[in-house]
Amino acid sequence: MRADQISLQLYTVREHTATDMPGTLLRLAEIGYTAVETAGFGGLAPRELRRVLDDLGLRASGAHVPLDTWESDPGSVVADMHAIGSSHAVIPMTPPGRRGDEDSVARLAENFNRWGGICRAEGLTFSYHNHDFEFARLGDTTMWEVLVRETDPDLVHLELDLYWIKYGGADPETVLRDVGGRVSLVHLKDMAPDETLSDLPVGEGTMPWTDLLNAAGEVGAEWYVVEQDNPRDAMEDVETSLRKLQELADG
Repeated sequence: MRADQISLQLYTVREHTATDMPGTLLRLAEIGYTAVETAGFGGLAPRELRRVLDDLGLRASGAHVPLDTWESDPGSVVADMHAIGSSHAVIPMTPPGRRGDEDSVARLAENFNRWGGICRAEGLTFSYHNHDFEFARLGDTTMWEVLVRETDPDLVHLELDLYWIKYGGADPETVLRDVGGRVSLVHLKDMAPDETLSDLPVGEGTMPWTDLLNAAGEVGAEWYVVEQDNPRDAMEDVETSLRKLQELADG
C-alpha cells in the first residue's frame, strides 16, 4: 500500500457532509486525505462536487450507489461517475428482501453482470461491497459463495470490507486471497477486542493490519478506504486511521 492509495468513505463523516459538503471536504484535505469515496453528493450536483474536489486537490476514488438507482437508471450512474471523476462504481449493500434464498441471489448476480458490462463499456469498474450477512448460511451455501460463483470476474469486482468479513465469521486474509484479482478496493476499520458491533479507527483494535495490507497489495487492490459505521468522533477517528495507515505505508 502506498500513501497515495488511501481514501475515506464519506459515510463515516455523514453528519458533517449532510450540512456542509464543501467544508467537510476542506477539513479532510487539511487532515491529509487525498481521495474520498462518496456516499451521495451532499446536496451538490455531480459537476459541482467535481469542482470542489479539484479545487482541494482531492480525487474521487469511488462512489457508493444504492441498488435501486442501478435498477431504475444505470445510465445516470455512469454519467455521474464521469462527472465526478470516479472510475469505481460500487453497490454498497443488498436489502434483506433481495437475498432471502439462493435463487434470489443468483438473479441479483445476473443484474450485477449486466451492470458490470455497462460499466466496462464506459471505462468504469463495477464492484460489490460486502457486510457480514453474505457469510451467513443460506440453505446449503452462503450468499457470498453464490455471488462469487454466479458473477463474471471480468465484469464484477469486489470491495472487500475486511472488518465485516471477520464479523461474519470468515477470515479476511483467506477471502482476499481466494477472490484475488477481483479485489479493486478494500474497506478498513478496526474491531474492538470484544468483537462487539462498535468499530474502531485503524490501529486501535485487533485486526492484523500488516498481514491484511500485504495480502491486499499482492492481489492488486487499487484503493485502501477508511470507513467507520459508528465513529466516536468522526473527524478525530478518521485522522487517527489516516495516521496509522500512513505509518504502515511508510514501513
